[in-house]
Amino acid sequence: MKRFSSLIFKLATGVVVLWLLGQFVSDRWLWSQWLFWIPTFAILVFLLCTTIVLVFLKDKRNSIVLGFVFILFVGWFLFVENRVFSTTTKHGDLRILGWTMSHSKSRLTADSAALIVELNADISLLTHGWKVRGEPVIKEWQGKKGKRLVNGPFTLFTTLRPLEVRTLVASNGIYISLYKLDTTEQIGHELVIFAVDLPADWRLSRREIVRRAKKLLRQADAPEPDLVIGDFNMTKNSNSLHRFFPNMKDGWDKAGAGWSYTYHRAFPLFQIDHMLLNKDLHPAMYELIDPQIGRHNIQLLELDSEDLVNDI
Repeated sequence: MKRFSSLIFKLATGVVVLWLLGQFVSDRWLWSQWLFWIPTFAILVFLLCTTIVLVFLKDKRNSIVLGFVFILFVGWFLFVENRVFSTTTKHGDLRILGWTMSHSKSRLTADSAALIVELNADISLLTHGWKVRGEPVIKEWQGKKGKRLVNGPFTLFTTLRPLEVRTLVASNGIYISLYKLDTTEQIGHELVIFAVDLPADWRLSRREIVRRAKKLLRQADAPEPDLVIGDFNMTKNSNSLHRFFPNMKDGWDKAGAGWSYTYHRAFPLFQIDHMLLNKDLHPAMYELIDPQIGRHNIQLLELDSEDLVNDI
C-alpha cells in the first residue's frame, strides 16, 4: 500500500513539474508548446483526484503536501489566469467587438446577426462572417452611414470613415489584413487595426508560424498597428505571441475582468483569441461575451479618449 501511495505521489509531482516546465519554456520549441498548452484546470482536477486517493490510502504526509499544492493552483487559476470575482462598470468612447465565427453560418446566421446588432459596437470585426454580413437585420442596423469592409476572411462593420483597407498577408493559413479608420473624434487619433487569423493545427510550431508571418509583414511594408484582433491560436503569455508583437499588451491584462478563456466556448480552457494594444491606447474595459453560439467567445473592448486620460 505504501508503495502504491508513493507511486501516486510521484506521478502527481511529475505532472506538476511538467506543467511548470511548460510555463517556464513556453512555446519556444515544438516539444515545449505541448507542455505549455496543458490546461491549468486539468492540473487542478488531477491534483484533486490524486489527493483524494492518498487520503483514502491514509498517506497523511503526501496528501497534505498535494492538498497544499492544489490550493496554490486554485489561487493561480482564479486570481492570476482569471479574475473571476472582478467586475467592471466602466465604459469608454470607442466600442470594439471581435468574433471568430468558426461555426455553421447557414443554421445560425440569424442568431449571430441579432447578437452583433444587440452588442452595437462602433467597430465589429468578424472572422469567417460570410453569410452573417448579408443578413437584413445587419443592413438595417448599419443604415446609410454604415460601412461593410471585406478583406480576406475578415468582415468589419463600422460607421467610422475608412482610410485604408488592404491585405498584408495571405499565405499558407496565415491571414493578416489592415484596416485604418478615422477615430480622431473618439480617441484623438486614427486607428490602425490588424485583423489576424493564424493556423489552428497543433502539430505546427508556433514559433515557426510567427517567424514566417513576421517575414511576410516586412515584405508587405506594413505600418505599426495600434490594435491587433483575432484568433492567434496561441495562449496568453506565449513566447511566440510576444515575439510577434513585442511592444503590445493583451487587452485582458490591461483591463480584463472575469474569465480570460476564449475557447472552446462550451467549456473554455484556452485564451487563444486576443486583442493586443499598443501603449497609446487606453482601455476602459475588456470582457468576454458567451454568445451561446459557435466555438469562440466574443471579445469586447472599450477605449478611452486621450483627452479623458489626460484630464485624469
